[in-house]
Amino acid sequence: MKKSFVLMCVLLVSPVAQADRISRMNQAEMCTYTAQLQVAAYYFFEQGKPREDVSIKWHGDETQNEIDFVNKTVAEAYAWLASWKGSSNEMLPAQSFGDMVYQACMTKKDS
Repeated sequence: MKKSFVLMCVLLVSPVAQADRISRMNQAEMCTYTAQLQVAAYYFFEQGKPREDVSIKWHGDETQNEIDFVNKTVAEAYAWLASWKGSSNEMLPAQSFGDMVYQACMTKKDS
């Protein structure tokens, strides 16, 4: 899964760009990227891997905003999942979690 997470990050932020890739994303792209990052975090969380042990491989051309966004998004996923796990007997399926994250993002962006 670690290789998949790294590959996903490479594919999503690899093009060399002058402007910040996060700020150039439209609503659907931003929400899709957010859901992808959080579902990747879900898999690490489900495996019992602590957040601080999740390694993110950077290309070296990311802006501080991009780095902060990815780190914040993964940390938010871990916090939400820990809260869910603390109040429920079973985990939400990964697809349901991803759908929920995407819908929440789209709703938040609409308001």
